[in-house]
Amino acid sequence: MTEQLHLDGEAEQRGLDWRLLRRLGEFLRPHLWWVLAGLGIAIATSAIAPVRPYLSKIAVDEYLLVGKWSGFVGMLAAIGGVVLLTAALQYGRTYLLQWIGQRVLFEIRLRLYEHVQRLAIAFFDRTPVGRLVTRVTNDVEGLSELLSSGLVLLIADVLLLFWIVGFMLATEWRLALLTLSVMPILIAASIVFRIKVRRAYRLLRQQLARLNGFLSEYIGGIATTQLFGQQERQFARFERLNRRYRDLYHRVVFYYAVFFPTVDLVWALAIVLILWYAAGALGHSLSVGTLLAFMQYVEMFFRPIRDLTERYNTLQSGLVAAERIFGLLQVQQFIEDRPDAQPMPPLQRGIEFRNVSFSYDGRTPVLRNVSFFVGKGEIVAIVGATGAGKSTVAALLCRMYEPQQGDILIDGRSIRCITQQSLRQRIALVLQQDVLLSRTVEENIAFGRPGITRARIEETLQWLGLQPFIERLPQGLDTRLGERGVNLSAGERQLIALCRAVVGNADVIVLDEATAHVDSLTEELIGKALERIRGHRTLLVIAHRLATVQGADRIVVLHRGEVRELGTHEELLAAGGIYARLYRLQAMAQGVAG
Repeated sequence: MTEQLHLDGEAEQRGLDWRLLRRLGEFLRPHLWWVLAGLGIAIATSAIAPVRPYLSKIAVDEYLLVGKWSGFVGMLAAIGGVVLLTAALQYGRTYLLQWIGQRVLFEIRLRLYEHVQRLAIAFFDRTPVGRLVTRVTNDVEGLSELLSSGLVLLIADVLLLFWIVGFMLATEWRLALLTLSVMPILIAASIVFRIKVRRAYRLLRQQLARLNGFLSEYIGGIATTQLFGQQERQFARFERLNRRYRDLYHRVVFYYAVFFPTVDLVWALAIVLILWYAAGALGHSLSVGTLLAFMQYVEMFFRPIRDLTERYNTLQSGLVAAERIFGLLQVQQFIEDRPDAQPMPPLQRGIEFRNVSFSYDGRTPVLRNVSFFVGKGEIVAIVGATGAGKSTVAALLCRMYEPQQGDILIDGRSIRCITQQSLRQRIALVLQQDVLLSRTVEENIAFGRPGITRARIEETLQWLGLQPFIERLPQGLDTRLGERGVNLSAGERQLIALCRAVVGNADVIVLDEATAHVDSLTEELIGKALERIRGHRTLLVIAHRLATVQGADRIVVLHRGEVRELGTHEELLAAGGIYARLYRLQAMAQGVAG
């Protein structure tokens, strides 16, 4: 079974229920004694409940009908005591099971979130965010009733049925057999209902994931939708998804609408059979108290059967949710630190790409045998046409992916021997479209760098020459940003991202097309900031516009995933190769634009 099937729940799995329940048991194990206490209370409740009809039989036959009023009052008091004891036990059971369930849900959410955070970036390249959100929210909530009460009360209801049957047989075995004679109809209806509802709930969960995935993608890209006038078309797609979800839910409702009347019909049939027998036996082999007790037993017998249906609904809904949650937890796409991995010390000599080859899908090569060196304090630029593999170099250096061949060395040591946390503290990456959080500017700059003070941030901004930019913001460093920094321009977001990269004293700063979407003034600000950084940090600059990398110590020219040229700006122009052609084309384009 593939990971995608695990996530979508598309696979029709047979005989999986007990395995899922055993895995859920892993989360319940720390609370085992509380679970056993709740189960004990539930068993006690189910054992006490059938006593009430039996006491009613005694009260009628042995006291009421013979006029023993004091004994009758005593029996009424005993029945009242049973009712109060049952209510107290139900209260304790409900509170305890809900308490356990919410604690387990808390732990499952934490486990899921931790697991998702550890997954490799390659996993997120293929998995819609909306489906992951569904796992951590809706699917975990789908376990709520199962963990809070469903499974324990399911056991209690089954035990209650056994207790009731036992009391019925002890009270009047002929009426008991008449009542049980309708069970084949009920069993057949339950089997059909079980098969139908399980599949319906699986399809319902799948459709909910698709619905959430659609919402996450298109609300996140609402600006693009509006710019291209696609509101009606996307609304139509949402309407189809929403209608499909509604229809699936109607299917579930239909199954319940058929099953519950079937249970009621069988219940009525059992009562008819009892009354038919009583019509001929009452006063002879059947007492009034026995008939009264049996009417209560029949009502008590079919009530847990109805409840069992609800419990089964809870069980199936919870197991479908558990199937999808554990499907996500089974995804093992991690980039793990080696047991002997050590923290990265300050950079001493430089970074070397040695015969690195990489493919995202394992079939189409993106980098082929790439080799180059970046010395400490140098500025090395990587240029090339779109799709040449430039950004992949940055992702591999930060160890977001693992190369299939070759290695990346830092001071002669493989990055596989360096802990990822220390690697990403020493190497700062400024992306083409950096994501800012819905926090203040200060919090965004200090993100991921514990101990960074406000004074340190202000000092860094002053050094980079970016203090005037911050002062123009409404509340300066205290300006609260919208989601993904939406209330800032692309250039302003890049300036904050650059400051975030520098403030943490990273040894290496990687700029991945950091000036691709900024205006000329912002590009000039970034250029001046980089001049101040020069010599203090090692810079790896990935650029499409060649005018931004002319002052680099070396330029690596990538073409179709291979290093085709290497040298300074002047050397590459003199060579008249790929770089020279790209430079002339861009110069001509700027001349035409001018």
